[in-house]
Amino acid sequence: MKLSLKKSFSMMVLTFVLVLAFAASAFAANQSYEFYYNGDPSSPYNAHVNGYIVGDAVVSGTTVTITLAGNNYGNLLADNGSTGFVTASKSLNASGNSVFTFTNSDPSEDIDTQLFVNAGPHSQTYNLTIHWKN
Repeated sequence: MKLSLKKSFSMMVLTFVLVLAFAASAFAANQSYEFYYNGDPSSPYNAHVNGYIVGDAVVSGTTVTITLAGNNYGNLLADNGSTGFVTASKSLNASGNSVFTFTNSDPSEDIDTQLFVNAGPHSQTYNLTIHWKN
């Protein structure tokens, strides 16, 4: 009887661990994206701005994290999907790239952003839409 109870308990714990593992992977996902300059999918500037994207975005629930090459960026403001723009938190990774994290109520939809770029005489805020690729 005790052996049967131990096996049942062990199987229950194993099942619980597997469910948690699958649930965790379902909530955080890498998502390929591109920028649309001024929200325009056919802008001639899209190829240039997309050259600064480092890898996929990480989407975990309503939190979105993107990485851009280098450290020549000021603030990134992102539409939070409900009340307007929020300021993304910014950090640098070990490669010296800028990592921005922000929230959005529905990150499955395109997200409007405003990114300040420090580029000498071209320093300004650029309107960029994050467009999710399929």
